[in-house]
Amino acid sequence: MEPLAEIAPLVEEVPEQVFTVMDGLTTGLIGYGLMIVVALASAVLIRVIVVALHGMQKAQQTKLAAAGPPTAVSVAVAPPASAAEEQARHAAVIAAAVYAMIGAHRLVYVSEAETSPTWRTTGRAIHQTSRISKRAPQ
Repeated sequence: MEPLAEIAPLVEEVPEQVFTVMDGLTTGLIGYGLMIVVALASAVLIRVIVVALHGMQKAQQTKLAAAGPPTAVSVAVAPPASAAEEQARHAAVIAAAVYAMIGAHRLVYVSEAETSPTWRTTGRAIHQTSRISKRAPQ
């Protein structure tokens, strides 16, 4: 083998470095220490977020308590005269739930969602044929 000075005169020869067991242990301990620091920093950050959210929730509850108890409002739902009694009950329950959650709103349309069996059949066919070996064109 030719000396490095003949191949590249400006490059100095670097002595071969030996990686000992102690170097490996040191590297491992440094990595482990960094992992501990990152884990603790993450835990502290999560704790700060939880405390901040708890404080915000308490402030909101205090504000709501200062406003006084909510006033009772009567809700009247009149189902259409032509609807079946079961559908009328469903409409009344849905209207009451909407009013309780988001306030007074007018329901425009309530019906069952219609599903077509086509998507199920297509999905089953794709799934069942997904493991069939494909023939190469001849």
